[in-house]
Amino acid sequence: SGINAEYGEDTLTGQMSTTLVNSLVTSLGPSVTKLSVLPGDKTLLGRVAGVFGSSNLMEKMMSATASTLIFLVKIDKTKVTDDVFLKKFRDDYGYGNKRFLMLAEREVNISGTPHHVFAMQASAGGVFPLRHSHPESPLNLVKTVFSKSLQLDTPGIQYEIISLRSCSRGVTAQNFMRLAAPAANMAMVYGLGGLGMGAMVPNALLLKALMEQRRQLAEGRISETEFRDRLRRSEFDVIPHWQAGNPFSRDYYKFFDMGSSRAAARQLFRVKAGGGVQRQGVRSQFVLPLLRFLRLKA
Repeated sequence: SGINAEYGEDTLTGQMSTTLVNSLVTSLGPSVTKLSVLPGDKTLLGRVAGVFGSSNLMEKMMSATASTLIFLVKIDKTKVTDDVFLKKFRDDYGYGNKRFLMLAEREVNISGTPHHVFAMQASAGGVFPLRHSHPESPLNLVKTVFSKSLQLDTPGIQYEIISLRSCSRGVTAQNFMRLAAPAANMAMVYGLGGLGMGAMVPNALLLKALMEQRRQLAEGRISETEFRDRLRRSEFDVIPHWQAGNPFSRDYYKFFDMGSSRAAARQLFRVKAGGGVQRQGVRSQFVLPLLRFLRLKA
């Protein structure tokens, strides 16, 4: 029981298509602010469900503008001879809503002179409710925060910005990601804010761990209290497709949406994603395990 198909628009052809799925793990960006369950036209539950308000599976989320840029740093090793100086380029730095990290490095010889070249990525932003930032904003950060931290004005160092793009992100009231598991075989995260590529893999692993606990709850293998406590203590005894042990240790229950499951319980026959992203079909057999799940207390 649970999600059995994904229905959505092909962004290349514009045609609607259906893909059968065994499970669904999804990360939703700021372009998706509504994921709702639509009532079945001929069902009593579907007709009654509309009385109880919105069926949106997501809490409120707003867009926040940000920018990401890629820049190259070329260091003349005949002028910068201290290898310790290079260590700062290999670290991952964060300054509130500003961050830079190294993508790659290489030793090169330019006209007989040895150089060390770093490819760096930097991001900054967090101004809301805007979706696009002015190009001068990240450039100002390069000249103030990043150039000072990396000492880019040191003799023998040259740098050049290769690309600059706007990277809007979704922000919730908690200013942190929200987790939800509306079905026994579905887990989702949204409102990631400034969490980017560096957190993509651990977030995906967390969703796999969450979906496994949600499945055990639906099957009656654990109680509602055990489900809640496992999320609070990160007690993930099994993480599908992961053999290296449990890497999590914080309380994730305080970021878990109970409202999404209540909304899904109202109208259980079709799920529609706003923003042109995806739609999922939901089997009616999903009703009983989900209603059990709704007895959870925060």
